[in-house]
Amino acid sequence: MFVAHADILHERITQVPRGWARSSLPQDGETITLQIGLALNNLDQMRANLMAVSSPSDRCYGHHMDREAVDAMVNPKPEAGEKVMGWLKSNGIKDMFNDGRTVHFSTSVRAADRLLSTRFRYFKSDGAVKLRTMDYSVPEDLEEHIDIIHPTTYFGPIHPVPITRLLESELAEASNTLRSSITKRQTTAPSCGTFITPSCLNELYNVRNYTAHSNSGSHLGFGSFLNQSARYEDLVRYQNHFGLPHQNFTKVFINDAANNQSASSRDQTEANLDVQQLVGVGGPLPITEFLTGGAPPFIPSLDLPTPEENTNEPYVPYYEFLLRQPNSALPQVITNSYGEAEQTVPLRYAHRTCNLIGLLGLRGITVLQSSGDTGVGAACQSNDGKKTPEFVGQFPSTCPWITGVGGTEGLNPEIAWRDSSGGFSDVWSRWDAPYAIKAVSNYLENEANQTALEQQRPYFNYHGRGFPDVSAHSGRPWYLVFSGNRMSRTGGASAASPVFAAIVGLLNDARFRADPPLPALGFLNPWLYSDGYKSLLDVTEGGSVGCTGINPQLGIFYNGSSIIPSASWNATKGWDPVTGLGVPDFQKMLAAALKLKKGRGCGIAKVLHEGSAERT
Repeated sequence: MFVAHADILHERITQVPRGWARSSLPQDGETITLQIGLALNNLDQMRANLMAVSSPSDRCYGHHMDREAVDAMVNPKPEAGEKVMGWLKSNGIKDMFNDGRTVHFSTSVRAADRLLSTRFRYFKSDGAVKLRTMDYSVPEDLEEHIDIIHPTTYFGPIHPVPITRLLESELAEASNTLRSSITKRQTTAPSCGTFITPSCLNELYNVRNYTAHSNSGSHLGFGSFLNQSARYEDLVRYQNHFGLPHQNFTKVFINDAANNQSASSRDQTEANLDVQQLVGVGGPLPITEFLTGGAPPFIPSLDLPTPEENTNEPYVPYYEFLLRQPNSALPQVITNSYGEAEQTVPLRYAHRTCNLIGLLGLRGITVLQSSGDTGVGAACQSNDGKKTPEFVGQFPSTCPWITGVGGTEGLNPEIAWRDSSGGFSDVWSRWDAPYAIKAVSNYLENEANQTALEQQRPYFNYHGRGFPDVSAHSGRPWYLVFSGNRMSRTGGASAASPVFAAIVGLLNDARFRADPPLPALGFLNPWLYSDGYKSLLDVTEGGSVGCTGINPQLGIFYNGSSIIPSASWNATKGWDPVTGLGVPDFQKMLAAALKLKKGRGCGIAKVLHEGSAERT
């Protein structure tokens, strides 16, 4: 039986996120659907084990865990769910269930207000309307069992990253301008004259004539959110135009996501970009698109919102769904191109998402994330009410358990792309990413311009986790993509991430076909920072810009934003916060990856029960 205790503030945001405004209050009888993420167990152990199975020098390297072993390690204690369910029942809530990690429930807005000692209301932005609150509380004796309740204080993005786009009729004129600038640098890839194409990428990143096998077991995946959906017809047009062998892709729908296949539907460029780059570089490896909507998947009898009306944020439901699948049903490499300013994500939500990504790494899944297209930042101002000038990191590429992919531009040499997002996290410290401590410290202490760094010190977290980790081509020359039956130009880190993901998929293909077979590469960063960087091409020219008050993604000016004249990061020798460790050289990476042997053995029981201090 649940006994009521005093409530304690669990989460609060101090101001409405930029771009959003308070709107109307809901009717008391309106239905709201919420999820309570129960506190995970043994997270320190999870992090230590993730480093062990991902570090080539560790005896546990490559001994990835299955779903059952991971669940046994981190799943909440049974009493956590029981107590939370008892709390809901004592407040008259009937529509609920516990899936082991999350308690899902539906109730009236009035009951939710009472339950969480808060006031939900509608907020609007650019045509989007979401039901949110600025804070909420939980009973004091339940706080240790509750990680997050959502959707509450996290507003999330309202549209995918806009991409520079030209219609087919405009490409000829654009090509003349681009050709005149690009021919100043003769490229070793003759197919890269004006635009980035599949053959160009294969030459640029030294894939040469490597032939992958569709039945090797190597599998690629990508996430689509915000009603984005890759179109089969656009992929066929892309393959026909570039003379690629035809292959299809699989769609998996999460939370009632929509499958938009009409050429006249809203812009689907982001999703089409992802699948076309994966096919262009990683074909014929199988590809799966994970489309995530917002409608909760749990109680069919509830009056749930339609996909067009959903107000749930994508990250946690997306990663929770992936973690519910067996290893055999998951791609070994997953790329995502949707991110946002780190400061806009509530701390509890950010940590929950990052921990879920870490659990995928334990299971041998490589997760890559585009770093973003706003350089050092756009508005560059704190959102705690103080409006302090600051550089802004991009979530979730700041998560220590993800491989963030930044951008380059130009050819022979590639240089840092001016809009490549990078910098230092305000949520995770340098020591939360132990594999990168040496590389990031070297940049700050030796490679960065110390005079410029002193000017920048007030604006960033000197001790933060540095990002991105690697990079690939993003713009100038631009990529070609088909969307809505039209050929367009496009770019950004959203293009770089699927390209790098495809490279990793090819490496897994080779490892799976080795004799004896080798395990998937899994979480890449410990390898990349310890030795793998030697097989990348270091980018040492160019730099990023930002903090001008203009968002280069949206092309809008933020009134009242903080202008920081010194805002920039330069590409340098070694790791830097624009291009990370560098761009791929597939042949060198292939030779290095085939030398990474599975550790001499640690056994699941040891992985589960030994502390990190007992391992070397």
